[in-house]
Amino acid sequence: MTRRTLTAVALATVLALVAGCSGGIAATKLEPRLSPPAITRPGVLRAAIDLNYPPFGGTVKGQHVGLDVDVAAAIAEQLGLKLEIVDATPAGGADLAHNSKVDIVLGGLTVEQSVSLQLAYAGTYVTDSSAVFGSDVASLTLGDLSKKRIAVQMGSASYWFLLDKYGEGPLVVKPTLLEAMQAVAAGKADIIAGDALVAPYIGRQVTGLKYGGQLAAAYPIGVGVATDKAKLEAEVRSILDKLSSQGVLETLRRKWAGDLPRFTVPASDASSDTSATPEATATP
Repeated sequence: MTRRTLTAVALATVLALVAGCSGGIAATKLEPRLSPPAITRPGVLRAAIDLNYPPFGGTVKGQHVGLDVDVAAAIAEQLGLKLEIVDATPAGGADLAHNSKVDIVLGGLTVEQSVSLQLAYAGTYVTDSSAVFGSDVASLTLGDLSKKRIAVQMGSASYWFLLDKYGEGPLVVKPTLLEAMQAVAAGKADIIAGDALVAPYIGRQVTGLKYGGQLAAAYPIGVGVATDKAKLEAEVRSILDKLSSQGVLETLRRKWAGDLPRFTVPASDASSDTSATPEATATP
């Protein structure tokens, strides 16, 4: 998918910057709470994570890192299981889950994706959106960006949103999100529009850009499981609620995306997820 396109150098650089930050979740020894057939292998939680989609997943010096890796590790710990990561997109992870090769699917999985991939949506751990960033955002009017030169990644959600609203005129189209951000830093565009979680993470390489506001409605991102794994689904949902109430999910969000405000999710999307993660209904 185009929204996941990043250069290998960019991926390695930004992952290395934060992989060791904000130490891990405090270890607690637990007896396994699940066993087959609720999970695929005794004592192990197998998680499908896209390791080419930072800040959700990546690899640095042979170590798997990212928001999804941390979330999966926290879930595994709460279940008293050892985590095993399988590199897969949500679509690939769904196939593996249907064939009992993995237990949970992450990788930026939305509610809509879980439905189309025939997965049970087991709860939200973060929300995402399209947003704008720039060096001077104090006077930015999000309702009318037609007079701004807007750098955007070709084929991204932000690209299609802005193309539909303003046409091609104000768009400065680049092949990758990083190149779009660099265009703003170089003065070739006024602002950049992109994935609200990915952009500030990639933007650690580009100085001087600030968050300018949410461009479109936000959407929940969560964990999927096979539809015949009701016990696993219930356990994961309960754990995500617990991690949310303890502030763990917010800590992980800030670790990988910085001090962004919480994004506004339409009431219909928030109500479709019965887990109580605070971001699901919060406003910036």
